[in-house]
Amino acid sequence: MSIITAKQRLDLSKGNDVDEKNIEGSPYFTTTFLPATVTGYEGMFLLRYNAYKDEMEFQSEGKILFVIKSDSMEVNFTNSKKNYKYTLYNSDKGNVKGFLVKLSTGEKVSLFKREKVKLIPKVEPANSYASEVPAHYEFQKETFYIKKMDGIVTFPKNKKELVKMFPDKESQIVDFLKNNSISFSKESDLVTLVTFLNSI
Repeated sequence: MSIITAKQRLDLSKGNDVDEKNIEGSPYFTTTFLPATVTGYEGMFLLRYNAYKDEMEFQSEGKILFVIKSDSMEVNFTNSKKNYKYTLYNSDKGNVKGFLVKLSTGEKVSLFKREKVKLIPKVEPANSYASEVPAHYEFQKETFYIKKMDGIVTFPKNKKELVKMFPDKESQIVDFLKNNSISFSKESDLVTLVTFLNSI
């Protein structure tokens, strides 16, 4: 079973609209192709995640090709035990579909994060004394998401927002945060917090 369509192969063979050879940096958090399983397909594949394009890539006949995305697809990298889920979530741009990293799952709530790389365009020199700033990829701050019954949304930024999301658990949440040093921007702390939310 192929993990690309003929149309995708044709489109990719035309190349990209940006000359990536002249861009500094990398669109990958991990540049190496690593063994992974993909839901809906048998066997193991060598893949890597392109955080700029939000695509799972593999090599075939010297070309970089994309895995066909489907709802609820999961890509599990066996060495790093990193799991990506292709899903619908609510971002600052509204509802979008994309790959999120699964950090913690539970019956009530789950925790995800979005890895993102931004392309910064080339800046031409303003005068003869200035230098050109080449186009480059820039890693963006990770965004955390929480999944409840009503969907996946941005994780609350503070205690007030969290209590608003779980109004019936206010006293328990307030006590937990009072007795534990929890940072709303630290991954390990959010995993701890989500574990607690699943226990109450």
